Amino acid sequence: MISARRLRLLTVAMSLLPCACAGSYRFDNTRPIDQAAEDVIQLRWQAKLAEHGIFDFRPQEFASAAIDAKHGRVFVGSTAREFVAFRYDGKQLWRFKTGGAVSSEPLYDAKRDTVYFGADDGKMYALDATSGKARWSYTTQGTINRRPTLAGERLVFTSSEDRIYCLMASSGTWRWQYDRETPEGFTIQGYAGVLVRRGVAFTGFSDGVFVAMKVASGEVIWTRRLTGGKSRFVDINATPVWVEPGLVLTASYASGVYALVPDSGTIAWHVPVEGASTVVAAGSRLYVSAPRVGLIALDLRGRQLWRQAIAKGVPSRPIVSGNYVMVSGTASGLFIASATDGRLLQYFDPGHGISAPPAIGGGLVAVVSNVGRLFTFTLR
Repeated sequence: MISARRLRLLTVAMSLLPCACAGSYRFDNTRPIDQAAEDVIQLRWQAKLAEHGIFDFRPQEFASAAIDAKHGRVFVGSTAREFVAFRYDGKQLWRFKTGGAVSSEPLYDAKRDTVYFGADDGKMYALDATSGKARWSYTTQGTINRRPTLAGERLVFTSSEDRIYCLMASSGTWRWQYDRETPEGFTIQGYAGVLVRRGVAFTGFSDGVFVAMKVASGEVIWTRRLTGGKSRFVDINATPVWVEPGLVLTASYASGVYALVPDSGTIAWHVPVEGASTVVAAGSRLYVSAPRVGLIALDLRGRQLWRQAIAKGVPSRPIVSGNYVMVSGTASGLFIASATDGRLLQYFDPGHGISAPPAIGGGLVAVVSNVGRLFTFTLR
């Protein structure tokens, strides 16, 4: 049992490394962490989601939570093949059994009071968010580990088999799907989710191809290969994001971050970042995480503003709330940095690391540790 006293407030002793946008970034991200001066989050409650035995070698939980701030609810799954709803005070509301581990981030739809999530059994589930009863489920090929996207009356999502599906959100009725052939040889774990904007769905695939298609019909508008001349590990695993005045951002593991013109797929700019796996937009800044780099902040033209090491493990997708950017590490814990300059403000170590990104909403932070424990915090 981890008490509030173990919520250590820490800061990295190293200074920020010099800025350099071009080339690969390599540095020692295992330097010690010293005492910090700020208190950003405070432990609220915790709950066990899954049981991992002492013989489990490096257990991992990849599920993130979804927060319904209006009704004070937290939705989350785990490797225990269950999906659970909690109240803000930690009381369990309901529990739903799935046919496989849940390693995804749910989507809460306030209009329909429905929570959507995928599981390792290849199913997309739609549950009544109040009762926890199934509204419908749809079976795909592969596993579903990415958050689905609502586009009006349609639900769009990807699977591990390099496929994108479009269903009716209310019934789960199939509308269309688009498939790409998975390349031979090794690929990087994970895959991209879907961005929908102006009636167009954008996503990337493990062969390094980025695709734009009409949500209404699935018709392909354009494709763009984002390999940067590389032939290995060209996976596009970063869920695309939109930034004004109108660019689509994504990242290739082999070649870095790309900004694309949405109408044509023309490359507006490109920043090489080795191992780039996520890109997040917040205001006038972009945040990118990569295993050998840690966390990088860029402006909307791709110029580096700062970077911060993440000690041990692979960093998760960054989550931004106001002046805070949060990222977890698979072999460390939860890091909270200043969005302004990257200075590390607070660090929480649950033991055994955190593979899933945190969720933030309604003044609450929720994160699942690799040993299957859900931690919630008050965001100050």
